[in-house]
Amino acid sequence: MHISKIKLNNFRNYEEQEVELNNNINIFYGNNAQGKTNLLEAIYLCAIGKSYRTNRDKELVKEDKRFLTASVEYEKKDREGKISVSISEKKIISVNDIKIKKMSEVLGNINVVLFNPDDINIFKEGPSKRRKILDVMISQLRPSYIYNLTMYNKVLEQRNNYLKQIKYENKSAEMLEIWEEKLAEYAEIVSSYRKEFVEKIIQKIVKIHEKVTNNKEEIQIEYITDFTSKEEFIEKIKKHRKIDIIRGFSGVRNTQR
Repeated sequence: MHISKIKLNNFRNYEEQEVELNNNINIFYGNNAQGKTNLLEAIYLCAIGKSYRTNRDKELVKEDKRFLTASVEYEKKDREGKISVSISEKKIISVNDIKIKKMSEVLGNINVVLFNPDDINIFKEGPSKRRKILDVMISQLRPSYIYNLTMYNKVLEQRNNYLKQIKYENKSAEMLEIWEEKLAEYAEIVSSYRKEFVEKIIQKIVKIHEKVTNNKEEIQIEYITDFTSKEEFIEKIKKHRKIDIIRGFSGVRNTQR
């Protein structure tokens, strides 16, 4: 797969720009603040559906403009495709000129891997940074992953809301079982996706590291997660019910370090 064309209108510092790429290595070079990084950001936006530099879509719109459009055309062995993003009052994403209804529909069409100086924070910062990177990579390869992850977070939010209702409105704690069963169900799916992906990464990294070091060094990567099984996850949640009700949020979650 390769990207053949990038078209921008009112994107960052570009009022109107079209860039054609070849199917070999493409290098963007020039003086600082000319828009090299903005081209990469536009590709990422079309591939993932959001920027990697900001959570506020309107920051992508050129100063003094009210909207932007960004599109990326790509070619695969069996087909050609196009992803377009427009942002004004709301964000609209289209795949092959058909407006998508959910974010998972854009993932997997263009697979991207981003490296930038901030990636050192993967090791310096907490596990949430590493989870975020895992989520982005897995979502591109397995679009159904983002659905299950979204549902996990949605059920977690619903359980937290009900915990507050128990605390402040004296609702029945028995109803928590409904949310706990669903939470464990999605946690099991999300955990299996992550474990499968990390295992594949480990296999590749070990071989690459052996070649780079001429078999003089070994690299070890370990996937550490709080999730062991659906049954044990439910048992942990039940043990923490009283504390969760007092706090008003869930203390047991599907996390990894």
